[in-house]
Amino acid sequence: MSGFRPTFEYHQTNFVAAVAAATATQQDPIFIAPCACKVTAVSVVPQAASTGDNTNTKNLNIVNKGASGAGTTEVGNLDLVSGTDLVAFDEKAIPLNATYTNGVSLSEGDVLSLQTEKVGTGVAVGPFIVSIDYVPV
Repeated sequence: MSGFRPTFEYHQTNFVAAVAAATATQQDPIFIAPCACKVTAVSVVPQAASTGDNTNTKNLNIVNKGASGAGTTEVGNLDLVSGTDLVAFDEKAIPLNATYTNGVSLSEGDVLSLQTEKVGTGVAVGPFIVSIDYVPV
């Protein structure tokens, strides 16, 4: 059948080490686009619980680093403010920003990172399994 291309959703998981409360903002690579694709969902499964706080916390940001590694566009985030907690071994979605409600378009070789942004004195997070859902385009 000419022009027929079935849509398959793929799922990839990666491990990210724990980040101590005092650790400054850092980024860990979590995904390399194997083809032109759209990332439709990102979530984390932490091994340890973390309690959100409005003053001393971490923000979990998904950053599009592009193919060169220099990109700075935040495409999703989960701020661990009061009432937003991580529960050990319970999957928690990192919502994509409103601009990306239909998914984050990536070219083959583009990289996404998980940025753990320290706020105040921080809070310990992880280790995590990071899960990425994507569809080829």
